[in-house]
Formats: sequence, C-alpha cells, structure tokens
Amino acid sequence: MKAFFSIMSVCCLLFTACSTTNQPECGELICTQEFRIVQVKFTDAIGNAVTVKDYSAINQRTKKSMAQNNEPPTINNQGNYIVASDADRINLSEKGDKIVVSATHPESNKTLKGEFVVSGGICACHINRISGPAVIVFD
Repeated sequence: MKAFFSIMSVCCLLFTACSTTNQPECGELICTQEFRIVQVKFTDAIGNAVTVKDYSAINQRTKKSMAQNNEPPTINNQGNYIVASDADRINLSEKGDKIVVSATHPESNKTLKGEFVVSGGICACHINRISGPAVIVFD
C-alpha cells in the first residue's frame, strides 16, 4: 500500500508539473478576428510603385527572415511588401523587435534599407507597428 501511494504521489507531481510548464500568464484576452499586416511600399522619386528584387526582412533579435509570406506582385499590390503579419506574432517580442528591410531596384541595382520596430508576443492578439516608414523611395 505504501508503494501505491508513493507511485500515485510521483504521478501527481508529474502531471501538475506538465500542466503548468511553458504556459504564459496572459490573463483573459478579448481579441478581434482581424488579421494585421505591416507593409512597406517601394516607389521611385515621382511616386511610381517599384517591384524590387532581393527583398528581405530580417528580425535583428532572432536573425530570422520575416519575408516568407510575400506573394508575387499583382496590379493591385505592386511595390507593396510585407514586413510582418499576425502569422509572425508569436515570434516577436512584446516590447518590439527591430526588423531591417532591404531591397534592390531592378534597373539601377541600388539597394535601400529601412528599419521597423514591430511588437507581438504570445499574449498579444495582434502585431503592432511601433515605428518604421510606410514608403521607401528610390531617388
């Protein structure tokens, strides 16, 4: 009987340890069903959209690419590129991560960079742009 209680005690400890491990204390969240995206638009000096080459968006904290969710340009989204989206939310910190965007003009081969700070986190409902340009202009 003593062995039975010992085994049950160990099992209870294991179950309680597993149930509380890696679960953040987020409290009650009331989230909307929108899907947020932080974008940047590349233009030339007179405001025409530029479809760039070698686009990248790198999270400086994790050194990982954030640009995995970009689609090929269409007539409606020409020059627009995704910096981060709600799909990246759990990979971003609550205080915000610096994301460096880089792209090259297809004709001049000039490369421009922009810095963004985007927050997210496990307990966040959505990402938020803290800073960063809406448009990057090739002169």
